[in-house]
Amino acid sequence: MAAQFDKIAIWLVAFIPMPVAQGLGDCFHGDDRDFSSAPDEQRFRVRSDIVVSGFLAGDPQETDFHQCGETVKLDCATGEVLARETAGTDGMSFHHFNVGNTFPDPEGGVVDNPNEFCVNFLYDGAATNPLGPPGSPDVDMNVFFTIDPIGRMLSFRGATNAFPDYEAYASVEDGPPVVLFQQKHTLDPINGLPGGADQGVSATVAI
Repeated sequence: MAAQFDKIAIWLVAFIPMPVAQGLGDCFHGDDRDFSSAPDEQRFRVRSDIVVSGFLAGDPQETDFHQCGETVKLDCATGEVLARETAGTDGMSFHHFNVGNTFPDPEGGVVDNPNEFCVNFLYDGAATNPLGPPGSPDVDMNVFFTIDPIGRMLSFRGATNAFPDYEAYASVEDGPPVVLFQQKHTLDPINGLPGGADQGVSATVAI
């Protein structure tokens, strides 16, 4: 059996769906949108992209890129812009990239893959509000991925915070995006951001 495609792109995004988000007396511009699979969507708080290519040659490699959207602080009464700043991306990474039949499970034990061409990797994303008070909690997202290029399946398991909204998509050979997950917020910023990612996301998706 041979790989059924050569390249796959995956992007993960956290965005604030409302026009303005308020918490602890501060107001900030939101991203004012719903879920969007458009690869060039630029309204987000956090976005991470990874492209894995070289499956047909039996030597898949990855490149990745991370971005944070500009944070804009507003006067809650007048809407006047008070400050602008962009968070750093130091807390965002794809890591433990591995090709083969098995993968050391980060939670213990070994993950058995369907074939020797499978790719596994971990994603950790954390970024804080650069204009928030000291100690402001991060936007958190953690996901473990398995890509099977022979069975054309992508499996993942992980978690997000309960605020804001989170989404992830995949595209094979620059084709139409496939939805991996769309996680709507269940709490406000005050209650939904503190603590680590604890809102589970998992699925196996045909690609």
